Formats: sequence, C-alpha cells, structure tokens
Amino acid sequence: MNNKGKAVVRIILLFPIFLWFVFSCKPSGTNGYNSEDIAPVEENIGLSTEMFSIEGDMQPFNSEIRIDTIDENKYVINLNLYTDFPSLLPRFQFSIKYPRKLVHGLWSSRTWSNQSFITIPNYARLQSEYNIVSAIAKNSQNRISLASFDDFYGQYTQIDIKEVGDSIEFSFNFFNDILPDAELLDYTSKIFVDFSSDNYSNTIRSAAQWRLDFDNKKAISKVDMSLKPVYSVWYPMDRNIPLENITHYFDSISSMGFNSVLFDDGWQNVVRFEVDTTGMWDPSDIDVIKDFIAKTQETNMKIALWYSQPFVGAHNYVFKHFENKYLQYRTSSQPILDIRYPEVRDYLTEMYAKIVSEWEVDGIWFDFLNGYYPNENIIITEDYGRDFVSVRKALDSLKTQMQYAMLYERPDISINQSYKSVGPLHTSNTKTINGFLGTTVLTDVREKLVNNRLLYGEYSPFMEVIGIHPKDPAVDVAKKFQSVLFGTPYVSYFSYTLPEEVQQTLRFWITYWKSNAHYLTESEFKAYNPVQRYTVLIGGNTMKQILVFYNRVAPYDFGYFNFEMADVINSSNYPFVSVKGKPTGKIDFITYDHKGVYVDRGTLKFKNDVALIEIPIGGYSRLIVK
Repeated sequence: MNNKGKAVVRIILLFPIFLWFVFSCKPSGTNGYNSEDIAPVEENIGLSTEMFSIEGDMQPFNSEIRIDTIDENKYVINLNLYTDFPSLLPRFQFSIKYPRKLVHGLWSSRTWSNQSFITIPNYARLQSEYNIVSAIAKNSQNRISLASFDDFYGQYTQIDIKEVGDSIEFSFNFFNDILPDAELLDYTSKIFVDFSSDNYSNTIRSAAQWRLDFDNKKAISKVDMSLKPVYSVWYPMDRNIPLENITHYFDSISSMGFNSVLFDDGWQNVVRFEVDTTGMWDPSDIDVIKDFIAKTQETNMKIALWYSQPFVGAHNYVFKHFENKYLQYRTSSQPILDIRYPEVRDYLTEMYAKIVSEWEVDGIWFDFLNGYYPNENIIITEDYGRDFVSVRKALDSLKTQMQYAMLYERPDISINQSYKSVGPLHTSNTKTINGFLGTTVLTDVREKLVNNRLLYGEYSPFMEVIGIHPKDPAVDVAKKFQSVLFGTPYVSYFSYTLPEEVQQTLRFWITYWKSNAHYLTESEFKAYNPVQRYTVLIGGNTMKQILVFYNRVAPYDFGYFNFEMADVINSSNYPFVSVKGKPTGKIDFITYDHKGVYVDRGTLKFKNDVALIEIPIGGYSRLIVK
C-alpha cells in the first residue's frame, strides 16, 4: 500500500476469531447444474482483514474501518472518514481480494438488464446506482456477493473488477470522477459482504434487500396485482389508435382473462389539446376518452394510462408562459421544462391530477420522469427564481408532489414505473419497458426479468410487452409467455385476427399465470446457469414448485421431493427433460401440451436417481408426490 499523503487507517474488528475459519460450501444436492458444471466445488473462504487494502490521499480526513457481523457469513464493512473542520471529500479506493481459482464468473448490476454475466478476465467498471456484484462458482453457488451504500445512494461510487496475480480484486472507487458539492465533517460508506453457501441468486437478492431496508426513507409498495395481466394497445394501435373503435375489442380481451387495458402513449396523437393562455387544458372535454373508459368499466376491467405529456413544452402557449425556464441535455438539442422552478412543478402536478380526477383511471404509467437526466449535465442558464440547484433533488420533490396530488384525487390509484415506490433502486423505466415480437429475443427478455427479480424481489417493476402476430405458431406464443412467466405479463395483439389455436394457447397461459401468481411472483425464486443466461428458473414453496427448463441441461435435483406437487415446464427446443432425486414414495405425473391439452399420465421411473419425462415443447408435466 502506498503511504504517501495517507491518513492513518484504524481497523476495528467487531466479529469473533472464527471468521478466519475455513468453512464448507459444498453443494446441497438440490441445485440445477449446467451439464458442464457437475464437478465438485472447492471450499470457500471467510472474511479476513488481509483481503483489504485502501489507497488515496484522504487528508485532512482520518479514516477508520469497522466490521459488523449481521448474520452467519454476512458482514458490513463501515468505512468512516472524519475531520475537525468541514472539507471536500477525498478520492480514495477500498479493495477486497478474493482467490481467482474459486470463481467461475461474475454477475454485476452494471449490466443487469442484459449480459449481466461477466467472464473472467474481462474488466468491468460498475458505475451505477446499484453497485452490486457477485462472484459465482460453476454450480451457480455464491462465492462472494458485494454491495455498497452511502448517503449519496452510491451516486459517486464505482466498482472496478480485475485480476491481480492469483486474485480477483473488487475495488470500490469513491468520488473518482466527480465530487459532491458539499463540505462534510464525516462520511460513512457501508459495504455488504456475503459468503453464504447458497444459490447466488439468493445472495444477490439479499444484497439488494439490504440496500432496500437500509434506505428506510423511501416508500415501497408491491406491484398492483389487480391490474395483471394487462392487455396493451401498443402493438395493434401504436400511434394510430381509433378510440371510437377500440371498445369493440373489449369483449374478446375480457374473455381472454385480462384484468386491465394499458392505453399506450400513442393516443395523444389523436387527441387535440385545446389549451388556454396558461398552457392548461381540460381533460373532461375529451369525449372519446370518457367513452373509452366508460366501456372499460362496463366490462369490469381496469384502465391504465401510459402518459408522457406535457414532457416537452412544445405548445406555443406553454413555451411562452415558461420562457427561459427550460433544461438542456447534452444528448439532445430539444429543451424541456426546468423542474427546478416551483411553478413548473406545480404545472406538471396539476396536469396529472386533472387526468386522474377527470378520467378516473385505475393506474398510470409514467414515461417522462427518466427524461430529467439524473446527473447535472445541463446548461446553467440565468436564474429566474429556481428553488433548487440540483435537478435530482428537484425531481424528488416533483415525484412527491405529484404522488400526493394524484393519491388525493384517487387514493386507490396504482402508480407505476419511474417512481421509487416500486423499489428504491428503480430510477428509470427505460430499463424495464420494451415491446418484442418473435422468439429470437427470448433469452434477452428472460435475462431482464431474472435480473429485475434479483434486484427488486416482490417489488419488481419488470415490464416487457409480448407482441403476438397472427402468423406466430401457437407453440412460440407459449414460449413467449413462459419467458415472462416469473414476472407480470403484458400482452399486445390484434384481437380478431388470432387463429383459434393461438387464442387457445394464450387463454390457457393467462389462466395458468393467474392461478399460480403467488408461486411465480411472491414465493422463493431461484435462477441457475447465468453463463447460459438462465437455463433453469424455479419458484414456489413446500406446497407447490414451478420449474422451467429453457434449454437442454443436466437433470435438476429435487432432493427428496419435499413438496406436494411441481409443474415442470418445457420451454426448450427438446421434447423431454430430466429430473433427479430420491423420493420416499412414488411420483405420479400428468402431461399437457402447449395449449394446456391433456397428453399423458403415469408414474416417474427412476434409474440411478434420474427420471426422463417426455414433455411436448411449450407444454408441462405436473408431478404429484404420493
């Protein structure tokens, strides 16, 4: 360690000596392995101060490291800086080394939406609000999972990963690129360390939950399941929505089992906003919207609105009214309203409150809040009465103000996307919203869903709109649905052009999801084989397990089959799957095809603890433990 210009580092050990004891991380026999990952896993190691190093000129601050034990094999490293007079925070680096030979790969929150698995020796700079990383063994077992949190929500923290000799070095870089505009007497960053011998998806979830629990100032709420599943007008309507005709779809949509209709943003192109000289307009004047909502209510479905205006002050009256009160992005020459002005926030809040009040929508999806760039990369213009300097802080104020106003108008409204209420790590809906057609992107969609579940758990705001084309094979429709099965399905299609077989398939899987939503979204969830972008997913509890194979892999080990039943879904390209275990009694099965039509039944026959089950592609077998 370079000692030049460095304050003294004191290390306080608040955990027992047994930390240095080497403990076993052997697989429990209940993990689903990739075919190449059956080799025995070497022992893990515990936490030792010899793993640590700290570098940087921290004067005039003194520094101190305190380690707290919060659970078995779980610790929090507290990095404390303190000084006698207010000072700018220093740039420094705290590193943790881990044996390279024990690690097969890495998972990072930097790329959690896609390609989150990092093969060594690739180098990754994880500058993001999440700051979570996991080193993984070959059998999807956790080696070490790390997360960081501070009063700046990790905004100024980076994690660099690289090989150093026979070690992997995780370096937490603090204030490397930019310093917060503040002089402080003290600063603390917390680093969560988890050596648990568990499936790595559980340790990532634990690390993310630690952040969620620690950030107790943020309100959280579950996704409103009363709106799910959702029919989206995105695909058939897009930006050419015939509002006067869409109500003809409702009988068909309702019969499919949808609970709500998501009216996407394209509707604004067919609505003429007549604004007054203050830029305000009256939603109650738009009869076609009111007719649409009235028809929705007749079918007992709920209405959700995707809404982004008034994001840009394009209308002449709006532009003149808020002249000189605009933001400018480095990525676009288009100005938007500057939310650092109280009158701008009041204007936006009033617009949304009137929508909720006049249109009586049950849910609202926001598509504009992410547009207020979270960093301060803006052109600083003359101040005409701003009450915030920071765009980020102004956005927090706007969110609170808008949420209060909308909930005042309708206390039971479901507020979705972009709001912190769906999880304190969620800042931008651009990480969750997409519409997709075809089956070539299913691995991408599945990876987004899994990584979203790992970070948010039951608060997951995951959203992928499944677009169904009339020429899609019915089995492909089943596989599309299965790619989002552990999330909340949004489906978009032309209602009257689907062949009967596709309608039957879609209706079955919607019914299946609704019947099993508790096991799919609110029970224990595990993911396996990140190298191949999650080939096996499982959710459920001791009552029921739901297991999906997305590729041909080695037999999944159910151990002693300690549950009452399990649905084994075959979303691979092979008409069979294998399971492993040592049941104490017999295991009966009933097999269905991708449309939910009965195919076969019988009793599993085990040879060397392995049973082969013939399951049509896109179908499933229900295992019943006797």
